Amino acid sequence: MAEITLGKALKVKNRLTGRLAKVQADIQAYNSVPAGQADQVNVPALMKTREELVGALVSLKTAINDANREAQRDIYDLAEKKATAQFLAGVNTRHGPQPAVYPNTTEVSYVAALKKADVDGLVAGLEKEIDQLQDRLDQFNHDRKIEVDGRILELAS
Repeated sequence: MAEITLGKALKVKNRLTGRLAKVQADIQAYNSVPAGQADQVNVPALMKTREELVGALVSLKTAINDANREAQRDIYDLAEKKATAQFLAGVNTRHGPQPAVYPNTTEVSYVAALKKADVDGLVAGLEKEIDQLQDRLDQFNHDRKIEVDGRILELAS
């Protein structure tokens, strides 16, 4: 067993996820090939590698989840604040008269309940809260240690 920070564990998880995606893409691409190219890639060996990567990911995600329990509220809060900022960025703030777009049509006057300045202010406030939460989580991830099987680290390197 090896002791690593939660931050490192998250990086390892991302690397394992990338490796899994590559192995799966290779299995899908090389499982059925023209007869003369059948020995280029060992698909059964890749299937074993895939199984090992999946097992490592499940173990690592479980350890990360267990370690995150006391920070879970901040994690969810951060995700929802980011989603809210993204939602607000898509809100139509068109306000006031807009010229006719086509001939024989009339000018349309729009009324926005939330003006652009309102939305920009809300997003700026959210971004400040997001930064504070992210800083707190970054510190938590740096301070918190977890134990992981050394094989997981080997698979990620």
